[in-house]
Amino acid sequence: MENNNKLTDVQAAKTAAADKFDAFKAEASQHLDAVSTQFDELRDQLVAKAQEVGKDIDVDGLKAKAAEKFEAAKASTADTITNLQAQAETAFSAAAAKADELADAAEDKFDDMKAEATVQLEAAQVKLDELKAEAAQRIEEAKAKAKGIWDELFG
Repeated sequence: MENNNKLTDVQAAKTAAADKFDAFKAEASQHLDAVSTQFDELRDQLVAKAQEVGKDIDVDGLKAKAAEKFEAAKASTADTITNLQAQAETAFSAAAAKADELADAAEDKFDDMKAEATVQLEAAQVKLDELKAEAAQRIEEAKAKAKGIWDELFG
């Protein structure tokens, strides 16, 4: 029973870790989307400022450079988040594997303990049978003795 509770606890911990990992991935995705949106807004603001400042400025060139820089920043951020997700997934997989390993070890240990208990119970049963036989023999001896005494007294 206790073994089942421990295995259930291990499964619950794995489920909780999986849920946290999924939440992490979802949050990372939200952050990536937010950063991407911010980069797009900043690029648009930069282009608008450049157009306000003067007509002499090569707005199209600035626009192209800004777009290039922001796209590089978005790609870098996406790579970083992807790498973090991969690291988290690796850590989660390792933890899940270790939890399975520990659960298997606990189950094996439980099986060993159960086998040992069975051996002990069988040995106890043999001893009990021996004691019962000895007790039956002594009872018969006591009955015979009592009958002898009875016969001597009243016989």
